[in-house]
Amino acid sequence: MELNERLDKFEKLVSDKPSNFLSKLAQYKANKKWIDHSYNVATTVLEALKHKGMSQKDLAKKMNVSAQQVNKIIKGKQNLTFETIGKLEDALGILLMEIISYNPVSEIKINATQVKSVEKILTKELTKNDLADYSFSDNFRQKEGVQMNVVYNNLTQAIKYPKVG
Repeated sequence: MELNERLDKFEKLVSDKPSNFLSKLAQYKANKKWIDHSYNVATTVLEALKHKGMSQKDLAKKMNVSAQQVNKIIKGKQNLTFETIGKLEDALGILLMEIISYNPVSEIKINATQVKSVEKILTKELTKNDLADYSFSDNFRQKEGVQMNVVYNNLTQAIKYPKVG
């Protein structure tokens, strides 16, 4: 870098003109949440493109959008609409967004407590019994309630023991 270039850069740094850094920072803070989501989508889309051996141009054709729009998505610079997310999901055969149904906090706490009690019971039963030919008792699910069937079935599948009932 030549001396003149260095001096020009230095003059810009010490200039009397106000910097727009603070306004850019404020804008970033105000939009941080969607920017973070946008970057996560960009990473997922890039990984899917690589996995499928597709180019950005191929994706643009499949989505019926411009290559520039795909480029903005890939760079994480696009505030995506539901429509665009749907097009991305269809074109790549991936899931970018899942809507979780509403549950009151009290219900979530109850379910977490029930899962922990099931985990304790299973741990006790597994440690005191011979694991080679172990199957859970029929009264296990009755004791813990019907909504624990899913937890029970997942746990029995995870440890590869036969399901009861």
